[in-house]
Amino acid sequence: MNEKIRVPQNNYFNRSFKDLLYRFFGSQIYPQKFKEINFAYLFNLPSITRSRNELKIRINEDIENFKWDKDFINAIENRKKQINTQLQKEGYNLQNFSLSLSWRLVIGLGASHPQETSMTLHHIYGIPYIPGSALKGVTRHWAVLKFAEEMSKSENIKFEKAIEKVSKALENGEKMDLKIEDLEFNQLIEIFGTQKQQGKVIFFDAYPVGEIKLKIDIMNPHYPKYYSEGQPPADWQNPVPIKFLTIENTKFSFYLASKTEDDPNKNLLNIAEKLLLEALKDYGIGAKTSLGYGIFTEGQVK
Repeated sequence: MNEKIRVPQNNYFNRSFKDLLYRFFGSQIYPQKFKEINFAYLFNLPSITRSRNELKIRINEDIENFKWDKDFINAIENRKKQINTQLQKEGYNLQNFSLSLSWRLVIGLGASHPQETSMTLHHIYGIPYIPGSALKGVTRHWAVLKFAEEMSKSENIKFEKAIEKVSKALENGEKMDLKIEDLEFNQLIEIFGTQKQQGKVIFFDAYPVGEIKLKIDIMNPHYPKYYSEGQPPADWQNPVPIKFLTIENTKFSFYLASKTEDDPNKNLLNIAEKLLLEALKDYGIGAKTSLGYGIFTEGQVK
């Protein structure tokens, strides 16, 4: 298997930048040099071509060959553990668990990027990760869906209306007499907080553990002029394949925390952990969850 990465030497890069690329990388990067390079730099080096007087900027497909140094990934995880140990000494409750992707994941696909498609990379380490804000958001949304389903049944209203009512109540901190098994709606207000009240559970960024596997994927809009120019979707329009980078069959570690003074029995922390596990396994996180992306499992990485 050829794991080299070709470095784009586009005519559209200015000369000084092209000279810099060639001096440090040459025309291609070999695996033994991967540990010396921050992946974020490679991800932001697109392939640029011109066709019919139209400039096309595409992802460099070779970057799926990039392999991170295992010691580097382990060092990040060890540093995270050291921070959490210190937090416990400072009076925080900690919970952590690991899950593996059942298939693929892409976070930040629609973010602004010159290559049309993007991916969230850590601003220092240059590795794919899941921001804590995304984890908190998907857990909150999952909880809203659970209570909306209960409200829809108990009040005999449409599910969409129930989602609106539950979401608004949670956002404004309005208490509701709703309960699912041992979980009370009012506990969600304490966990996630409101516009005026800080949540009592902290959702930390989730980092990959062990090998990070990258894979180029493709989406193929069949009616490009419908999306870009507002024309009716018609069969005579040519599909325009768009390639994007994903993470495949990779293990992640997740951490949650709460202050001991706010949650002495770890009740809120345990509830948050349960909801996050359910959301990751049954709902998914990131882009394209309806197609099976972003779903996690407790099974071993393939």
